[in-house]
Amino acid sequence: MKHIIIDARLYGHQHTGIGRYTKNLLTHLSQLKDFKQYKFSLIINHRQKKQIQSDLNNKFNLITTNIPHYSLAEQLKLPFLIYKQKADLVHFTHFNKPLFYFKPSLITIHDLIKHFSKGKNTTTKNPLLYWPKYWAYLILTFINIKLNHIIVPSNFWRQYLLKHFNISAKKIITTHEAVDPFFLKQNKKLNSKTQNYIIYTGNLYPHKNIKVVLQALIKLSNLKLRIISTHNIFTKRTKKLVKKLNISKQVQFLGHLNDNLFKRNYQKALALVHPSFMEGFSLTGLEAMSLSCPVIASNSSCLPEIYQKSVLYFDPNNRQQLVQQIKKLQNSSRLRQQLINRGLKQVKKYSWSKCAQQTLDFYKKILKNK
Repeated sequence: MKHIIIDARLYGHQHTGIGRYTKNLLTHLSQLKDFKQYKFSLIINHRQKKQIQSDLNNKFNLITTNIPHYSLAEQLKLPFLIYKQKADLVHFTHFNKPLFYFKPSLITIHDLIKHFSKGKNTTTKNPLLYWPKYWAYLILTFINIKLNHIIVPSNFWRQYLLKHFNISAKKIITTHEAVDPFFLKQNKKLNSKTQNYIIYTGNLYPHKNIKVVLQALIKLSNLKLRIISTHNIFTKRTKKLVKKLNISKQVQFLGHLNDNLFKRNYQKALALVHPSFMEGFSLTGLEAMSLSCPVIASNSSCLPEIYQKSVLYFDPNNRQQLVQQIKKLQNSSRLRQQLINRGLKQVKKYSWSKCAQQTLDFYKKILKNK
């Protein structure tokens, strides 16, 4: 029986998108018919053990460690831990595979946004620490992309890697992600009228492009914006920009919301605005669609691929286009309902079961050809 190890140290919602990907992939892998044909082990942080055992019903062998991700110990100690397990294949669910592990493996590259968005304005770290870590990141990703099989969440990134890293098309597949099952249980429409506000959800890094939304508000003085985002240095910078633009009365920072408040804010909103310059897959819009909230999105990177005809698009560098799309929704309840209906259909195109099956099929292919 072939032994497959999955690095699940980034498991769970506390690790944001990568954590949700890892959790949902493992949950649905364990439900596949062919799952029992292999021995599956997970490398996990020892603090995760009880939660993972509960979530996954003890279907995986667990290998506990205190080796943190993105650390020197990860590069030097983790390979020896894996070698002891005598794995036939190892799946690292992020780019940070140790360079000194040389046996068959694959990595999931969620995006390469750091290749484009860089510099002191993109980090909370001291510049003296940031640049050495940034160059280490570039070296690590380059080597791992060249030497490993790869999974990406969108064809946008598959084409980018094929073009810029000159790798074989046989070594890389796309497995589209899907909305977390939590959201699929929440799509019953509330009996309430739409209110005149838009929503932005996510962190406020520069590539997320919240600035264009704030600039659009200047032209939409009767419209409110609710920002759902954890508090950090980028929140402080955004608050300063709000004050500078003299739109403080229009903007509300909600921080982190519990499930019920999150649902209500979405279902009463005019729309979610997703202005990002670049994304890996971008569940944000699909989550909004699953909650019957229309989406206005930038037409950049993978977003047209993932959202297709279910949203209104705008150039992320053009605030006037965003203003025009918002006004369309304000003036047409029919258009809003059409977008809601399209969104609910779009969400159904993506499935974690399909993602898991494609991943397992890739495992089989690698093992067959090794």
